[in-house]
Amino acid sequence: YVRTYVMSELQPIDSDAGIVFTASCEAVSDAPPSEAQLSLDVYYSLSDYTASDDTQLDLQQGEKVAVLEKVNNTWWWVEVSGRTGYVPANHLTTDNPISASEIDDIWQDGEYFSSYASLKLHHEMLSDKPRTEAYRSAIQNARAFIKGKVVLDVGSGTGVLSMFCAHLGGAKKVYSVEASDMADHSKELVKHNCLSAEIEVIKARAERVELPEKVDMIVSEWMGTLLIFEMMLEAVIISRDKWLKEDGVVWPSGARLFLVPCSAQQCYDEKISFWDNVYGFEFSPLKQVAQSDLFGRPIQNHIVREEDCFSEPLCILTFDTRTVTVANLELIQSNFRFEITKSGTMHGFGSWFDVTFGSIPEGYRYSPVVLSTSPQYPLTHWKQALLMLNTPLHVTKGDHIEGDITLTRHKVWRRHLRIQLRYKHSGVGVCSEEASKEFLLWR
Repeated sequence: YVRTYVMSELQPIDSDAGIVFTASCEAVSDAPPSEAQLSLDVYYSLSDYTASDDTQLDLQQGEKVAVLEKVNNTWWWVEVSGRTGYVPANHLTTDNPISASEIDDIWQDGEYFSSYASLKLHHEMLSDKPRTEAYRSAIQNARAFIKGKVVLDVGSGTGVLSMFCAHLGGAKKVYSVEASDMADHSKELVKHNCLSAEIEVIKARAERVELPEKVDMIVSEWMGTLLIFEMMLEAVIISRDKWLKEDGVVWPSGARLFLVPCSAQQCYDEKISFWDNVYGFEFSPLKQVAQSDLFGRPIQNHIVREEDCFSEPLCILTFDTRTVTVANLELIQSNFRFEITKSGTMHGFGSWFDVTFGSIPEGYRYSPVVLSTSPQYPLTHWKQALLMLNTPLHVTKGDHIEGDITLTRHKVWRRHLRIQLRYKHSGVGVCSEEASKEFLLWR
């Protein structure tokens, strides 16, 4: 059968399963279509989605979608306004209508951009020498490539990266795009540093900006907790697909996220052991509450020392910013198996990331620069992240910790993540049952 589904012709009917929807169809066979063939699930789009290839469909917030087949947990085959294709499952909901306040605020732009309008965050980032000097060094070393080129700075903040590109890199033109009110200060700074001829500050969301030309290079500092939290990377991807020339460069060019089992005795004592004796009283019944309240989210800005690690770290996520898609960010899964290299008490998993400034075309003398938040490198303002277990594990050299980790993008609050850990401890005389824990980052 070739079935044609028309959304305006969907009609509710009663069935044993409740209310279902039917649609008209054209058959090219004498056999009538079955009831299963005629049944459709109607969903609504939670947010905009831009198709990354011809097999996918674009979505707009609140758009009605007929689900033809739930292919797997990630991708569903759907019909939208007479067109069929794949869309990410976590962009769909059965609830309708989504309130206007939720639709307007799924990116929490008011809260997000107001935080970046304050000098507090920018002072912290500019004071982070390993971070800022990595960008400066990469741009300065790539001057032969950048000179005379057009650059787009996505989420430019105070404009320091734009200034690096113009002053040190020799860029002909830099479009410095910043959505927060910091853009107003950035314009002043550009003028004060006599770079107005090279840098144009644009106060707008990068996803909505209109430029007069394609760019040779995109530079951005989009990284967050567990690398992708806040999902600023999506703005970079959309800007790349819209404005970058075919042979253009995106910086950072590559990114990796790492995981390692670790100890965190001081953190555990401060948050959990604390309740054993509170001014002479026994508060231990609150320990379970403390585990949920204090360890239910990744602990940000935690310092993991090299000596805290029980194994070599494993890379659980890697991507090229020239090819990664928004769909790739919706669901990230990775298996892990750590061999314990020393005995001690394991309290959780530490995590950090690194990014690379590379992909400069051959013919230019350039050595890639790496910005790492690993404990082996100088401390950055990101520090490291800590995923604390509710119950510590006593591990012995030669034991193994194996399992998997899943990062799922929140269906409504698009800057947020949910992290699911499943793990099992095995070794000589040890064979624990599989345990699991979910962390919210942030909702």
